[in-house]
Amino acid sequence: MDVVVAQRRSLLAQLEQEREQIEALEAVVENLVEQLRTRQHVLDEIDSVLGMTPQLRLDESSVLLRGRRLTEVAVEVLAEEKGTAVTVHYREWFELVRSRGHLVGGKEPLNTFLTQINRAPNVEKVGSRTGEYRLISGHHV
Repeated sequence: MDVVVAQRRSLLAQLEQEREQIEALEAVVENLVEQLRTRQHVLDEIDSVLGMTPQLRLDESSVLLRGRRLTEVAVEVLAEEKGTAVTVHYREWFELVRSRGHLVGGKEPLNTFLTQINRAPNVEKVGSRTGEYRLISGHHV
């Protein structure tokens, strides 16, 4: 029986290590995707300046978000897209914000986003280690 318990512990440790490796790789991929989007945006702006494409209107251009403004925009986007009391994974929420044309600042934008939504008084975690959140109705940023 001790051998089975030891094997179980070993498998649990391996699973945790593999989960951490997957999370690290996902972060690398997300960072590369963000770099690609940023470079594409810069290229589009250069093309616009060179007259190769129509100039971007100010309200259509991406806005780099950080701090309180990031929290405000994230909450606004989630409220409009999903409403209150609807559970959403933070990665999906992050993509909703980005799909609206916003860029999140910081060396690792997903981590910046996660830090800010965890500070928001009108956002609550759903469960522990689920990565899911929801808006609390009746609160403001």
